[in-house]
Amino acid sequence: MKKLLALALCALTLVFACAAAMADTSITFQMGGEPECMDPTINDYSSGSYALQSLFRGLYKYDADGALVPAMAESYEVSEDGCTYTFKLKEGLKWSDGSPLTAHDFEYSWKRVLNPDVGSETAYTLYSVIKDGYECFVSKTVSADDLPIRALDDTTFQVELKAPASYFITLTASTAFMPVCKANVEKYGEDWSSSPETYVCNGPFMLADMKKDESFTFVKNPNYYNADEVKIDTVKYVFLNAPETVRMAFDNGELDIATSVNSDAMKAYTGTDKLVTSDRIGYRYYEFNCSKAPFNDARVRRALTLALNRKIITEGILQDPTLPQLYGWVPYGIKDVLDPSKDWRDVVGNAFDEDIEEAKALLAEAGYPNGEGFPTFSIKYTPSTELENVAQAMAAMWKQYLGLNCEVTAVESGVCWADEGTRATGDFEIAYMGYTLDYAEPSAAFTVLENAEGKAKTRWDCPAYLELCNKMRSSISDEEREALYKEAEALLAQECPVMPIYNYVATALVSERVKGFTRNANGHPNFEYCTIAE
Repeated sequence: MKKLLALALCALTLVFACAAAMADTSITFQMGGEPECMDPTINDYSSGSYALQSLFRGLYKYDADGALVPAMAESYEVSEDGCTYTFKLKEGLKWSDGSPLTAHDFEYSWKRVLNPDVGSETAYTLYSVIKDGYECFVSKTVSADDLPIRALDDTTFQVELKAPASYFITLTASTAFMPVCKANVEKYGEDWSSSPETYVCNGPFMLADMKKDESFTFVKNPNYYNADEVKIDTVKYVFLNAPETVRMAFDNGELDIATSVNSDAMKAYTGTDKLVTSDRIGYRYYEFNCSKAPFNDARVRRALTLALNRKIITEGILQDPTLPQLYGWVPYGIKDVLDPSKDWRDVVGNAFDEDIEEAKALLAEAGYPNGEGFPTFSIKYTPSTELENVAQAMAAMWKQYLGLNCEVTAVESGVCWADEGTRATGDFEIAYMGYTLDYAEPSAAFTVLENAEGKAKTRWDCPAYLELCNKMRSSISDEEREALYKEAEALLAQECPVMPIYNYVATALVSERVKGFTRNANGHPNFEYCTIAE
């Protein structure tokens, strides 16, 4: 009897151990705020991409080592002129609801992005490379139905580019190029992405729960083509904005991964395995409202841009010496066109340099000698101690160097980024902003400021810049492309619709229980290859 009891207790112990192990295959991940958009064909926000990269996969994806590998695609062929790509999809692909995923879904999705009636904010990503994409979305001289994007059969997908683009396959891993389920979108309309009950995706995880302004919960997608290799059952995205609160939650074990890492957390974890950093092709900058006087004068915008000490901001205010100060519009982390062994930023050098004397001269030329007569203006930012400190430092520099009076004003995130919010309505003079490029090529930076549709929040209209961007989409040699990029950045350095401050670095605190956590060049998290330490 005692032997039987001992065996029974041993069996129960094993059951409980297995149950505990199963219950532990989860990750709690912090990000600064709730994703603004959960539809990959419309999303143009980094926060949205943070989530969408877990829920969707395009033709290609990034593996555990950061290499570009096939996802929905099995292979592809390129025509001799480098303009026609024909993809062969994997057999038996499914959506999270179990329905077949075919090449027709890719045709529908890419045409949806370029359909002007949909009004996708990420359309520029596709029309920068796809033949007739610009004419469809901007000029409206070509219909979406007539675009050279076609499913030849259920597993064969073909697209024509306007010119050879060596980086095109990289684009197919970005959110704008990910598919959405045609049947599901047509059934539920624009609301398909607002509820777990109507949400259909094709990535390693699927949406299980949405708590507004609190958290989203993703669970493993059993219909994902690579589901057998996914070891995490649940990823909970928790939305916390205050770095101090984030640090406390991580220290207490309430978070497995934290992305809002302030200077105190950096100091505390520097030199430990818990602080994980990687390059990120993005930057922090500030937008001018170029339609408001006196910021409708390029001399004023350039004066303020030159009169900032970026080293003081990164090393003194942010106390983060890892952040590269930025003196141009193309961020670090992008290879040079002619010599891919080098960084484009290092090859080209600074597009502008800090110069107080030139800034003073420009202001005087614009009619404000020593700042006389210049109206009080403001910098608007979303609530954050660090953003407030940076804004205060910028205001102090402009006061000291140029004699200008600048106020700093916090605007709630929901108000700042809303469709009818601060930036959209133009209720600002200078507003903080950040962006992560969709792919690692200089053209990705320039199309962000193109304003071909007249909708850019900067309200900066420059026909010469539009012409340069159009030339980037044409068939030109690498030498011509390099020269074109330099010309575009030189124009931006004179016009200054924006003020670049520093390059992003992807920083995170990662618990020792999580193994294999990586982020791509855009800084987006990848949980597909994560495991939990035993």
